Amino acid sequence: MAETPNTQFDGSATSTPTPEISPRRRRRAQPLPQDDVAHSAVARAMPARVAKALEHSKLCARLADDNRGKDILLLDLRAATPLIDFFVIVSANSRRQAYAISSEIDVELKKLGETKLGIEGAEEGRWILTDYGDFVVHVFSEDARSYYALEEIWGDAPRVDWQDPARKARPIAAIHAPADDVAIEEESDPVVEDLGEGE
Repeated sequence: MAETPNTQFDGSATSTPTPEISPRRRRRAQPLPQDDVAHSAVARAMPARVAKALEHSKLCARLADDNRGKDILLLDLRAATPLIDFFVIVSANSRRQAYAISSEIDVELKKLGETKLGIEGAEEGRWILTDYGDFVVHVFSEDARSYYALEEIWGDAPRVDWQDPARKARPIAAIHAPADDVAIEEESDPVVEDLGEGE
């Protein structure tokens, strides 16, 4: 044992024996076998819940379309992550439009009994994220959407067709045309009639 000088509180030095450290061979840690990693997320336990989430996600996409949202995507994330089932991604032209889309979706889903768990970004309007638990609605400004590029991050996720087949089949002119059972009466302009009588 070697002796090491120690200083006492009174200033006197004493020596204390210290044990010698013998060089030990370090054992290399054996790597533990890695757990089997599932290639996709675990299947959901309640298929009815997933079906409801899909229908509500499609409804959100249609509501965004009704409010003039652009580049609407519905991504199925069930195979990619166990945390969320679907993403609805929408672009809006302005902050006001983004807020209108987000609030319209929220109002309609409240009528169906779907409550949001949280909302972020409504004040700024660049990216409004509304979390409904099984699905999340993202309403972006165009520059924020290209910056964050969620559809590229989740590029492996399959895209779901959200459009209603009945709505998709109708041409745009038919949507804006009056229904067949509504009669349109032409009104004559009294000012034009008066001008014609004076000649």
